[in-house]
Formats: sequence, structure tokens, C-alpha cells
Amino acid sequence: MQTRRHWLGGMGALALAGPAHAAPLRAVGTQFARLFEGSEGQPPRGLAVDLLAQLFGANVQCEWLPWQRAQLMLEQGEADILVGPYRTPEREARMLFSVRSFYSDAMVWYARRGEEARWSGEFSALAQAPLGAVRGWAYGSRFERMKPSLAQLTWVQNVESGLQMLQRRRLDLFAANDRNCQPVLQRLGLADAIVRCSPPLDVLHGHMAFSRSAAGEVLAQRYDQAFERWLRLPEAAELYRRWGVERPATPS
Repeated sequence: MQTRRHWLGGMGALALAGPAHAAPLRAVGTQFARLFEGSEGQPPRGLAVDLLAQLFGANVQCEWLPWQRAQLMLEQGEADILVGPYRTPEREARMLFSVRSFYSDAMVWYARRGEEARWSGEFSALAQAPLGAVRGWAYGSRFERMKPSLAQLTWVQNVESGLQMLQRRRLDLFAANDRNCQPVLQRLGLADAIVRCSPPLDVLHGHMAFSRSAAGEVLAQRYDQAFERWLRLPEAAELYRRWGVERPATPS
């Protein structure tokens, strides 16, 4: 399938990160609710799309791709920006991250209503439990340390698959976050049947990422400087409000 690329604009772009005549930048990402929504071959929409438009104007193109493919394209130099990855040591070896995150997520277990007590905060109690998590997602350092001891951990392709397996009792718990899960629960009619557990597994922070190259370093610096300036503007607060995403603290 040939991917259609969406040229950003029409927002009164501030173009804080470079001159209008600069070479077009290619930003890739996958389904992140409210941040980067769409499907392959369709123009994505969301907070991250509008943010990049305000920073780079019409010099950035956004494409929706499967997550593993999007990461690989950045690493191979076929894309300039990867939208939304959580910062982890493993990923830092493969890509450069923006200094400041542009959103945060609490990673949590989901359970069938009435079975929230399956998660007490101790991974040792889950050693033999059927669990689910999304392939390619990061869940934090604690999850990574305990992962080898989780004998029945199943990796699913997406949030919808995990929630459906939970509903059908193929899983006891499914790991995700509210931002991605709530729209899917509403669409599947499961908002009353499946609930989040507490405490959270971790709180992770999502960034823009860039290739580990000289060009990637320059672009990361351009983005960081422009994002810091943009966060002080009224447009930033309005954009976060419109998409229902918590805004990072304004730089002092």
C-alpha cells in the first residue's frame, strides 16, 4: 500500500524551529490516542501532529505506521522524527531523545471489574498469572526487571486485542495506560466491565526522538530550543486543552 503523506498547515503555524525554505522533515509514529491517531495510508491527527506543525510549519510531513516499522525507519535514517517514544536505556542506545517530554502516562494493570485485587503492587504474586502487554511498548524499569519471572506473559499486537483477551478471560491482567485504553473501552462497550488497578506500575514520559547522526543531533537541538519557547506561548496551553492531554510544566 502506498502511504499518503499529510502536509501540515492551516493552523497559523509559528514555525519556531527553522526557516520556511528548509528541507521537509519526515515524522513517523503509530496509534497514540489523542497524540497521533490514524491508520496506515491516512493522514494522522492529534496533539503531536499539531505541535510539530506549530514548531516547523509546512516543513514537516507526518506518517502513521506500525510501531516497530516507525522505529526502524528512524534508526535507518529514513525518517527524521519518531513521535512519542518513552525514554528507556535500551532506546537511548538506538536514538536521540528530546530533552523535555511532551506528555506523560501512568502505566497500569487492567482487570475485569471486581477482580482488581489480583494486583496488590507485588510482582511476585503474578508469577503464574496469565498476563498481557503490548508488543514493542515500554512499561518501565520495574516491569523490565520482573519480566523474566512472569511465566504466562503474552505479548499482543495492540490495546484492542489485549482488552478483548481480558474480557474473554484469556488474561487475568492487561498492562497499558488510560490515554490509549479509554477510547478503546468506550468503542468496545467495555467501559463498565474492565477497570484499572492501582497502584500504577510506573509513570513514563513520552518524547520526540531523532536519529543518532550528526543531522539528528542538529535537529534535536532545533526542536528542544523551539519547544522551550513554544511552551511559554498561549498556543501551547490551548493545544493541550483541546486534545485533553496534560501539559508539561512551563519552563522558568
